[in-house]
Amino acid sequence: MVHRNFEQTEEMVNNLLEMNSRLDSIEAMLAADQDDLLGSAPNLLPIHLQITQLESFRNETMHQAKKANGQSRNILARKFERLTGVIEAFDEYIMELSRNILSLARAGHPEVIVKIIKLAEIEGKEDEKVRIVI
Repeated sequence: MVHRNFEQTEEMVNNLLEMNSRLDSIEAMLAADQDDLLGSAPNLLPIHLQITQLESFRNETMHQAKKANGQSRNILARKFERLTGVIEAFDEYIMELSRNILSLARAGHPEVIVKIIKLAEIEGKEDEKVRIVI
């Protein structure tokens, strides 16, 4: 039992330590794709995957922190503020791509449209899981 708790704590600490470098990577990929709005969006799916993983980590961490005192929860919430900003920037990018679907098709990038639809499908399934749990 103690060994398992130690491993979980160690994993959480490592994830917190790695989060900023992962966010740096995501921000760089997002900036590259945003610079070419009517391009092939090569990083769209990898960005989504990484954000989803970090969001799950945040949700699990904050859930476990419900037992902690208010100050500890606030410290953790501040650690995840940057993630929230990256998620908002990604959502805005998706909306911008969605507003330019016709232009993307005309520019010869129907694969971006397929990626957007795939992301909408994935997010829809996740929303359905949440509705079932609630």
